[in-house]
Amino acid sequence: MLSHAHPELRDSEYVVFVDSGRRYLDCSPGVHRLLGYSPAELFHMTIDDVSYQGGTQEMFEQFLTQGSLEGDYVLRHKDGSPVPIRYRALVFPDGCKAATWEPINDWRNLYFAALLEVDPIKLKERIEVALAAIQRQMSSDQAEPSAQPAGTDKHNQPVANNLAIKDALSALKALQRNAK
Repeated sequence: MLSHAHPELRDSEYVVFVDSGRRYLDCSPGVHRLLGYSPAELFHMTIDDVSYQGGTQEMFEQFLTQGSLEGDYVLRHKDGSPVPIRYRALVFPDGCKAATWEPINDWRNLYFAALLEVDPIKLKERIEVALAAIQRQMSSDQAEPSAQPAGTDKHNQPVANNLAIKDALSALKALQRNAK
């Protein structure tokens, strides 16, 4: 799996190692499944290449200065779709730069976090992550039609859930317009 391991990374399914140029050096098999890239493809890429958002250079510099960084972010799947994640990145004493990722599958928490954010700089990021999570949920709902009881969606959730997604999308777009 990985060329070397650190105990702090052992329990994560999604682990990446990068160099100072932000190029991927190694990663766990889960990363390949999550992003849709083969190992050969990913190892010729940088963080910027799989980023759905910009600003990776500034974040990476902050990461190197602080020695760690964590938060929510949106990656880009090989098919172009957004992949919202929660990440934790560490610079180890041996100079190794690694991160663990956890896919975010619940759009609601991201939506509420965006609504409650008061810092204008963080607000833009929270809106982007929440929009990506909602877009991913909508794509997933459309891609997996199944027999469902009347009045429910494919997860046996009330159809009102679909309305909640549409309402959240509208609210985030309005918040985004006002935040500019």
